[in-house]
Amino acid sequence: MSKSDKMTWVKESGYIFAMVGSAVGFANILAFSAQCYRNGGGAFLIPFLTANFVIGVPMLLLEGIIGNTYGLPIASAYGKVLPKIWKTCGWISALSCLTIGAFYSVLTSWSVAYTYFASQNLISADTAYFFKHEFLKDSGSIYLFNQISLPIFICTILVSIFTWMIVAKNIGQGVEKICSWFLPLLFIIIIIFSVIVAFLPGASSGFYHYLKPDFSKLKDFNLWRDVFGHVFFSFSLGIGIIVGYSRHTSQKTNLKKAMFMVALGDIFISIISGFAIFGCVGFMSHETGIPFNEIVKSDSTFEMGFIIFPQILHTFSPYLQPIIGGLFFFCVFIAGITGVFSIVESVSGNVEVEFNLTRKKAVSISIILMFVMSIFFCFGNATYIIGALTPMVMGYTFLFGGIAQIIVFMYYDKQINNHKIWFNKNSKSLNYYFLKYVSLVFLIISFIGALINEYNQEYTTNSTVRWSWLLGVVIIAFILSQKKSFTPNSERRCIP
Repeated sequence: MSKSDKMTWVKESGYIFAMVGSAVGFANILAFSAQCYRNGGGAFLIPFLTANFVIGVPMLLLEGIIGNTYGLPIASAYGKVLPKIWKTCGWISALSCLTIGAFYSVLTSWSVAYTYFASQNLISADTAYFFKHEFLKDSGSIYLFNQISLPIFICTILVSIFTWMIVAKNIGQGVEKICSWFLPLLFIIIIIFSVIVAFLPGASSGFYHYLKPDFSKLKDFNLWRDVFGHVFFSFSLGIGIIVGYSRHTSQKTNLKKAMFMVALGDIFISIISGFAIFGCVGFMSHETGIPFNEIVKSDSTFEMGFIIFPQILHTFSPYLQPIIGGLFFFCVFIAGITGVFSIVESVSGNVEVEFNLTRKKAVSISIILMFVMSIFFCFGNATYIIGALTPMVMGYTFLFGGIAQIIVFMYYDKQINNHKIWFNKNSKSLNYYFLKYVSLVFLIISFIGALINEYNQEYTTNSTVRWSWLLGVVIIAFILSQKKSFTPNSERRCIP
């Protein structure tokens, strides 16, 4: 594909909405408020905001520059700077995205099913039993698949078909259009939802518990480390997702403004969602007489979204339950499906460029592979497999990818290192120094710390699952890196 034929976003706002959709996930809506509550309330916002602008925005800028400069996905971009064996790093990221996409599409299917259940008042009063046994068909062990959950399987098929219908189109006609509609809708629903909740009896108590500052928590180094990690993973940094979207940007795109808006959008949705959820928890406490701290005992995304919130729904009148429940889980669906779009875009971009395929073929292959893998997460042991894989797939590979990107593109690639975006007049900006030194040191320390923690833990079946997955991914990534590239080494974008 020539540069003149290259697909680009129709509007810069469409690119920003898609990027916000990629950043905002289940954790932002379902678990951020509980993390805030357990880690200093309003004081938690200090490390959270600091992390966003010390590691979040600089890493967003780096991936944005890589995509914008080369117009290539992450594996091909590595091949532009260093010998093709370095494409292994990019393919590890792509295969990690494929795995994440498999269980993320299943988690999105949960929100589809629960939107229907909630709107029809089908969730029983024992929400934990309904979720674990009637919905998940929980087998109680990673070894036992148990029976497949038909609602999850059917909804996963629907999610996969819908994703294909959107992502297979030109980026401006598919992803941009749906995200430009979905994300403003998500903002509007959450704001309206929060305003309505604010007038419920007991809601003010929920707000108080949510934001009551405990500055003593700020002395805990582990909190700062965890918050920085949370922001890194929330933006899906280090695995090429931002590169995948940014390769469709034009040279006129204001990347600095775009990434700042993405960070603000992610922060806004997280905080406002917290008001909505904790207002509801305060209302539940008021209506049932259950002490507030006995309701919120976990910051688990699963428990907050699919057990605690349905419990809260049962405290509303039968007339309000389907409206509030339906709207809430539809918001969760938007957060999930826009994330799936970005994952598929990242995977299919590498397949498209490296195998010289049309966009539609590349997207079709990626979604078929993702769907086949997702079937394994529709059985009764799904949450146990996800739990076993998560530290590796959404932990180590993110950190490794971030380290590799900073070293390769900031130390070996003079074009990226000297990009005009890093300059304020004639001097380097804080974003440059935060990224090249602070972020790199943080990622290396976190990566080594995670490996030490893994080593000190008792070796279990979960360890076998995640390390077997990594071995397979590294072997496949290395093989893919050795194939002949269809991207001429001389084809670079020029930075004006």
